[in-house]
Amino acid sequence: MGGPRRYVLLTVILVLGIVIAQLLLHTVRKSPRDSVAIAERELRMNALQPGEKVFRAVPVFQRSAIDYFRATRGLLVLTDRRLLYLGLQPRDLTGSTDVPPVFEQRDFPIDTLVQLTRGRTFFMLSRALEVHAPDEDLTLGVASDDWSKGDLLALSYEGRHQKLLAEGLRQKQVRAAAASAESAALAESKQPRFHVVQRGEAMSMIATRYNTTAERIRALNQLPNDKIRVGQKLMVKPEG
Repeated sequence: MGGPRRYVLLTVILVLGIVIAQLLLHTVRKSPRDSVAIAERELRMNALQPGEKVFRAVPVFQRSAIDYFRATRGLLVLTDRRLLYLGLQPRDLTGSTDVPPVFEQRDFPIDTLVQLTRGRTFFMLSRALEVHAPDEDLTLGVASDDWSKGDLLALSYEGRHQKLLAEGLRQKQVRAAAASAESAALAESKQPRFHVVQRGEAMSMIATRYNTTAERIRALNQLPNDKIRVGQKLMVKPEG
């Protein structure tokens, strides 16, 4: 019984090996070797906005669990306006080689809510750059030969991210200072105001200076008439 079972097992392993080898060979033939060049051309011709400048770019890949052996290859690009992923989707195994390339594009704003960190791919086989945004996360593998570019891109993004955080903190402090000054001014405006009579001043002059009337000043200070003396302290504005 051991012999037939061993024979069946070897046959299954051989057939499985042949299928995998054919799949890999077919994948290589169907996935263009110049996928990065195609993505770079798409980036220049269609993806970039007018006047947008590229700071860093690194070749990346994505492998889905369903179609692991046919990676989506492309670029992760840091521009002066955004973080951009441009992936060239693999061609259909049964499709024609003349079909135009299909791209997957995802844009992430450069703000304090989007983070770019270093990590590993799903099976921990390759280094990766991980984009964390409020509505989605994206893990992109980076080949060993390209990791220096990926690391520089991550450093560049981290630098801009830190500047945004610092600017956000500065603006928060400015707003807090403005709110505090406004609150202090409001509190001061509710306090009563007084005026000390100087030589040569008359009631009408003081009233004009504080945008009020002599009658109002007399009422606030319970004065019978407009006679005042030097050094006298007059309330010109009541509390509140």
